[in-house]
Amino acid sequence: MIAIIDYNAGNLRSIEKAFSIYEKDVKLTNNPEVILSADKLVLPGVGNFGDSVKNIEAVKFDEKVCDKLNTDCTNLKELIVQNIGKVPFLGVCVGMQLLFEKSEESKGEGLGVFNGEVVKFVNAPKIPHMGWNNVKQVLDIPLFEGIKDNDYFYFVHSYYVKTFDEKIIAGTCDYGTEFTCAVNKDDIYATQFHPEKSGKSGLKMIENFVELI
Repeated sequence: MIAIIDYNAGNLRSIEKAFSIYEKDVKLTNNPEVILSADKLVLPGVGNFGDSVKNIEAVKFDEKVCDKLNTDCTNLKELIVQNIGKVPFLGVCVGMQLLFEKSEESKGEGLGVFNGEVVKFVNAPKIPHMGWNNVKQVLDIPLFEGIKDNDYFYFVHSYYVKTFDEKIIAGTCDYGTEFTCAVNKDDIYATQFHPEKSGKSGLKMIENFVELI
């Protein structure tokens, strides 16, 4: 079962629909019991970094439910941080940015899974970066299997990740500035682009994630 984490972010239905092509059991949920029992987790997101942080923190868990699940997590943010990487995890767009510590866009602490911050484009031709752009594959990761290097994916964003750990950079893109658009460490994957909006290559990436063991 694949759990798509619901924290009132936009674009949830389109990503749910894309995953449903390759997996019958897809649940859009913020239920801790469902999340902890999932075989794979997806954290989507569009919009403002700070609002997304607030929305994740606002999903509170009942104390009795936490006791039943033998967890001390009191909200969705804590649950993600404590359990990320135990099963394959995919962050998409703001879902990728949230994995880092902070953003220039607004106040609020990210999940802090990776060291780094989210910064605004300075030398970009136009903001937001919206439309198709090619992705240079830096790491040979399972998500890129069957996808050509420098293939095109769909982007919609004004901020990008500046990671302090170059070893996790899986893909880059050039938009006035070369920036990190895909990261990977162990079973944690994330993309700045939207695979669910990226045609055949994006669907192939989703299929690759679904097939991860």
